[in-house]
Amino acid sequence: MFNSPIYFWLIAGLLLLLVELLTPGFVVACFGIGALLAILPAALGASITWQVITFCIGSILALLLLRPMVCRLSRNKETARTGIEALYGRTARVTECIDASRETGRVAVDGDNWRARTVAPDMVIPRGEMVRIVSNDSIVMIVEPITETAE
Repeated sequence: MFNSPIYFWLIAGLLLLLVELLTPGFVVACFGIGALLAILPAALGASITWQVITFCIGSILALLLLRPMVCRLSRNKETARTGIEALYGRTARVTECIDASRETGRVAVDGDNWRARTVAPDMVIPRGEMVRIVSNDSIVMIVEPITETAE
């Protein structure tokens, strides 16, 4: 009963799809799809030659048509920013006057106090003002003042 080519292709296809869970790139799954497609000629009683041809054509088509779509979908996912980059765009309160000429300045965000400097070298931001974190230079936050817009 289990010596039928249908079972061989079914087991091979399912195993290849399971192996894909452990590997990146959606390549092994394309061969799994080819193996599952080879069940059709096996069920119709076609020779092993036709089964292998169907497997090859199905695998190649999956590699050429499905893989680019799956890769595009996974590439469109925005990766979560972590570490210091997670602070970009956040607002912070100036805890020490930011003045490039005196090389002073600190900001507080989420309870952490960071050294800071402004995007413009001649800008001074007094203590208590709110700023937006633009980037960083090592452990120094680069900030810009938040401009109030009248509504």
